[in-house]
Order: sequence, then C-alpha cells, then structure tokens
Amino acid sequence: MDVNRAPDGFDPEDIAPPAMRERNWPINSLALDLSGRCNIACRYCAESATQPKHRRRMSEAVLEAALEQLACESDFDQFKSIRLGSGEPLLAKPLARHLDRRLKELAKEGRAVPQVFVTTNGTRLDRETREWLIETGWHVKISLDGPAHVHDRWRVTAKGGPTYDQIAEVATELARRIPDRFSVTAVLCRGSDPQEVFSAIAAIGVRRIEMVPVAHHNPDILPDETDIAHYQGFVSEYAKAYASRVDTQPELVRVINAARRVMGYDVKTVTCGAGRNFLGVGPDGGLYPCFRFIGLDGFLVGDVIRGSSADALRAFQSYAGRSYECREQCRCCWAAPLCGGPCFAEAELFGAGEGAPFAVHCHYIKADSIAAINLVEELRKTNPERLLDFLAGVVEF
Repeated sequence: MDVNRAPDGFDPEDIAPPAMRERNWPINSLALDLSGRCNIACRYCAESATQPKHRRRMSEAVLEAALEQLACESDFDQFKSIRLGSGEPLLAKPLARHLDRRLKELAKEGRAVPQVFVTTNGTRLDRETREWLIETGWHVKISLDGPAHVHDRWRVTAKGGPTYDQIAEVATELARRIPDRFSVTAVLCRGSDPQEVFSAIAAIGVRRIEMVPVAHHNPDILPDETDIAHYQGFVSEYAKAYASRVDTQPELVRVINAARRVMGYDVKTVTCGAGRNFLGVGPDGGLYPCFRFIGLDGFLVGDVIRGSSADALRAFQSYAGRSYECREQCRCCWAAPLCGGPCFAEAELFGAGEGAPFAVHCHYIKADSIAAINLVEELRKTNPERLLDFLAGVVEF
C-alpha cells in the first residue's frame, strides 16, 4: 500500500471544503476537567507528558460559572455537547452527578440540553455508578488497549499493577446494555498488533471501536515502520470484510468517519472545533482551546468569570489552530480533506503531522483514508443502499 499517493479514481479536489473564514464562533461544546487528575499511571499518558502534574478538583461554583458564562457567549439552547474526560472524571463523581441534576432541571424547563460524553479509564465504574450512567442517557467511552497482555503492558495502576480484568468486565456489561451509547478507544503503541487488539475488543461485544496511534515524546513507545505496515494491512482487510458483511463487523470509527468524508459529508479544513466553537474548562475556571491544553499557560484564552478573550482566540486560530490549507505539509497531502489536518494539541505538543521527522499519525490517517475510499467504491458497486448507513444516526464520539 502506497500511502503517499491517492488511490486511482479519487481526486481530493472533488471533496475539498471551502477555505476557512474566521468569525465570532458560537460556543456549542465544552470539555470539563472535573477531577484535575487520574488514578492510574498509563506508561504512555499524553497528559502527564505535557500538562501540570498537580491540578485541583473543580468546584460546583466553577461548574456553575462555566455554564452561565458560556451560555452568555452563545445561546445555551445551541449547545451540542459537554465532554468529561481530562484526567479521570469519575474521581469527581459528586460533581458529575451535580451536572446531571442541572441538565435535568433545564430539561424540565423545556430547554434543549446537550448530549454528554464521558471518557473514563473504567476503574471507577462500580455497580452503583454503572447503573447511574446508564440511567443518565450519557454516552460512555472506555479506554481498553486490547487483550490483557497488551493492555496491562501500558495501562497500569499507580503501583504498576494490571487493570485489564476490571475494565474488560465493565466494558462487556456496557457493550451489552447500552451498545448505541458505548464505545472503546484503543491506543496503539510499539509492538501492538492491530488485528489482535481489534479482535479482542470485538469479542466482548463492543460495536464501536476507535484505534489511535500513541502520541508521546519517547520514540521507543511510538509505533515503528513495522507497526505501520501491520496497521495498513489490517485496515485494508477490515474494509473488505465490512463491505462483504452486514451487522456482524464492529464499526472502526476512524475508517467509517473517513468513508462519510469520501462521500462528501463532514469535510472540513480543521480537524475539530477546538478554539472556535469548542473550549476546555480547567478545574480553576481557566478557558483553553480544548481539554488537551488545560493547565498550559501559553494556551489560556480566558476564564469562566470574564469569558474568553477574542484576541487570544484569534491568536490561536491563526497559528496553533490554523486550518490545513495554511499548513505546508498538509497543503500537498492528498488525504487532507479526509482528516482536516492534524490534532492541534498533537501538532503543538508532540510535533505530529507538522514536519515531524517520523509523523506517525499521518501514516495512520492515510491508511484509514485509503481503506475508506476502497470501502465506498466497493459498496457503490455491490450494495449502494448500504452507503446510507454511514449517514444515518451519526453520533460523534
């Protein structure tokens, strides 16, 4: 697979979105750092590699101020999502329950309320918490890196102990009880076999699986050329299998999202709305372009009392958060319309996708893109009605 050239028959100009026109973006999504910390010690943790080690827990006052201030900056009825995921949000379970109560109060008043997405390591999901989360209607994502021998190599307790058995048990139950609101993210490090990882997660009943290459400064943790080649082969075979089966193949999120863009839907010049219609809120009330910048003073764009700074946001949008047509490496990449450019945090904090000597993420994105193009073309020939499945009931995790 030659990932450096577009597959025959695919012209990126056919789906290229219009150039980004900056404006006063309405805020419709928040990421809240409720706990300011995590209770496990993943050996590849991006947050511990870049963010302050000690952040305090968010208070109810800060949470209320965040909701109030951001409602003033935009129409709260236009909020689409609230995301809980920086650190381990369930370490601040009382605050998460407070948020649940506040949203239910708004719903009783006839107000539109955002969807809530919780990303958790799964270790705090005791029976009571699982029942509560299921009842909330919130979407839940658990981090699970594959079978036990892979997962426990990387995702360990503070004392270095294994975490797989506890997390896999919880993931199995949630996959069964809330399949449409549950997903798993697996981080691929050096030596992880993507087919083995995917099969292990699919075997416990998970229907939505996101596989992402690790972002880290340590080159010994990053996937190497052999790992990339394995991934390219894996997604190629996945696309073939997905095209030939109905309702038996779990959704590989990045490939399916790329397939939608191959069809011309959701193409964009930035990878996400960070620093535009999406902001992160730190435990102390600081506002940042997204949760991955929380605690980094150079990316502070305001606070929940005074609101966001238009100047700080414009500065972010013009450099760290610039669109892909303003990035030299992306301008000449055939796959740019299918990814929207690099994650801003990874590009800034790890150099991923922006002239890095070994831009691992770009190789993975191109592999996903080629698989998506081949999948769409195969379905156009054999089962065009099934292409509509990509566009129905889309939920962004």
